Order: sequence, then C-alpha cells, then structure tokens
Amino acid sequence: MMNTYKKPVVTVDAGMAEGVYAASGAAQGTLNVTYVGVWDRWGTNGGKGLAQADWSDINGTITLNITFSDTVDQVETDDASVQTSWSGKTATLTFASTASNPLTIGIHLNHGTSIDDLKMTGFTYSVN
Repeated sequence: MMNTYKKPVVTVDAGMAEGVYAASGAAQGTLNVTYVGVWDRWGTNGGKGLAQADWSDINGTITLNITFSDTVDQVETDDASVQTSWSGKTATLTFASTASNPLTIGIHLNHGTSIDDLKMTGFTYSVN
C-alpha cells in the first residue's frame, strides 16, 4: 500500500489574533456597515443610496472608508459632527465614537447613472 503525499496548506486570516498574548489586549470593538438600498430617485439623473453604520465597544476617532460599485458624487449623514469626503468610488467618514449610533449615511449619484445599480463593495475602518 502506498501513501499519498498531501502538500500542507497555510492560510492567513487577518481577523484572527496571533495567540493568547495578542488576544489579551484591549478590545477594539466592532463596526458594521449595511447598504440598505435606494433612498431617493432623481429621475434619470441618479439618486441617493442609504447605508447605515453601527458600532459597539469602540472609543476614539473612527475613520470609515466605504467603497461602492459606482463613482460617489456626495456623502451625507444624519450627524453634523461627522466629517465626510469622497473620491472615486470611496466615501470617507471621520467621527467620534460618541456620534449618533446607528449612523445614517446618504450616498449621492449625480452623474446620470442609475441609483438602482449602486452596490456597496466593502468597507474598512480604523480607530485612533
């Protein structure tokens, strides 16, 4: 009987702590962004998409980058303390962890594409 050699596979999971010592530090909390869908249609010239961010156990200033399937023309929130900017397909929001939670986010498309086709493709965040 012959044994079949199986090459070992190594995977990296960026979300996993590296052992007991890394996991024993201060908790970073969690943040999630959900793209709800179309908030408003502006005829054939785009519209506004609705997203919502919520977080827990985060203390500090949050910088949230949300990427979309189309070019973002403007970003707004329901909390005036949130700083917003946009470039290409990315919306960036910077805010204190004490901001309105959950945070309502409006994504504007003003360049003639259909708001019905807008999708969130991902998000990242950091805390300072």
